[in-house]
Amino acid sequence: MKNALREAREASGKTQAEVARETGVAEVMYQRYEYGLAIPRADRALRIAKALGTTVERLFSPREL
Repeated sequence: MKNALREAREASGKTQAEVARETGVAEVMYQRYEYGLAIPRADRALRIAKALGTTVERLFSPREL
């Protein structure tokens, strides 16, 4: 199942490595965010959202059922 973070990254045409590099996050840590194994701190979430051209709320808020 895809999550909003992965969907936004794929829509941007960027790889995990590119987003990680742009945001100053280790690639392994970025992967943990994308796989739902970790939640980024607020400052990192903001940088990721900016790199993907979206909002923190869209990327990390629970989806409605």
